[in-house]
Amino acid sequence: MSDQNPTTPESDDDDVVMTTRELMEFLSLSRTKIWELTKKEELPATKVGGDYRYVRSEVLAWLERFRVVRG
Repeated sequence: MSDQNPTTPESDDDDVVMTTRELMEFLSLSRTKIWELTKKEELPATKVGGDYRYVRSEVLAWLERFRVVRG
């Protein structure tokens, strides 16, 4: 197993489950903005107990929907 942090963009494992704090760092968004997007069901999340978890591959697919195509 690699010593690399699984939530860094360099990771090859897109099925890593991230906490809200890890997602904040990954997307450079505030906790409030992440929760707002999650509550509106725009950002894919799973609730585990009282906390949300985010699957990296699902977050990347969600981001892809907002890609700006220049041409």
